[in-house]
Amino acid sequence: MLRTTLLSTAVLLTLSGCARISESRLNPFNWFGNSTEVAQSDPAERRPLVPASRTTQIVDTRPMVQSITALSVDRTPSGAIVRATGTAPTQGYFNAELVETGTSNGVLVLEFRAQAPTGFQAQGTPRSREINAGYVIDAATLADIRTVRVQAATNARTSGR
Repeated sequence: MLRTTLLSTAVLLTLSGCARISESRLNPFNWFGNSTEVAQSDPAERRPLVPASRTTQIVDTRPMVQSITALSVDRTPSGAIVRATGTAPTQGYFNAELVETGTSNGVLVLEFRAQAPTGFQAQGTPRSREINAGYVIDAATLADIRTVRVQAATNARTSGR
C-alpha cells in the first residue's frame, strides 16, 4: 500500500509540473517562436559580405595553347560537356583548362589555357604535344547558348546547334 501511494504521488507531482515545463526553455517546441513578417530591405542599403577593399582579382597567367585540333559538345542529362583537344608549342604543358571569357548573343566563348613547363622542353611530334580539356555547362546556362567557341593562340573552333 505504501509503495502504490508513493508511486501515485510521484506520478501526480510529475504530471503537475508538465504545465510549467511546456512553457519553459527545456521544451524543444519552445526553442523557436512563431514566424513573423519582416519588411524587405533595399538592396542598396545592404552591406556586402566581402568589402570591396578585401576582394582580390586573380589573373590567369597561363598562355593559350598553340592551336585547337578537335572540339565536341556532348549532351548530358544535366546539360553538356565541351571537350577540346589542342596542340601545345612544346612538350610538357600541363594544368590545361577551358576558361570562360563570357557569353554574348548566344555564343559561349572559352579560352584553352595550359601551364607552360619550366626549363627547356623538346618540341617533339604533334601527337606528343596534344592536350585535352573539358568544360561542363549546366542545363540552365545551356538554354541560352546556341554556339560554343573555343579559342587558341592561332585559331578557334566553333560548334553550334
